[in-house]
Amino acid sequence: MTDFVLVSARKSHGADFWDKDDYDVRLGDGSGPAVGRIMRHPQTPEGQPWFWTIVAREIPPSIHNRGYSTTREQAMADFKAQWLASSNLGGFYGRNGQPNGS
Repeated sequence: MTDFVLVSARKSHGADFWDKDDYDVRLGDGSGPAVGRIMRHPQTPEGQPWFWTIVAREIPPSIHNRGYSTTREQAMADFKAQWLASSNLGGFYGRNGQPNGS
């Protein structure tokens, strides 16, 4: 099972100019690699203020690796579903969402 942790961008990047609703998505316990972002964005479709995107270099770029959600929790669920779909294609991350060889 893949575990993700949201870490405030302010904490993760060590700067106060990041918005309070801007998060890095990290694998594991919060000290793992940043593999995505979830943020409240001012320019989104009506009723879907949360933007999510997969940024892991090992996942092939795709228009499907980003989207909009109604809540932060839904953004995390949408992120995880797409992560699992993308990582199941093979490559660096295995079927469990963890790096191959782990």
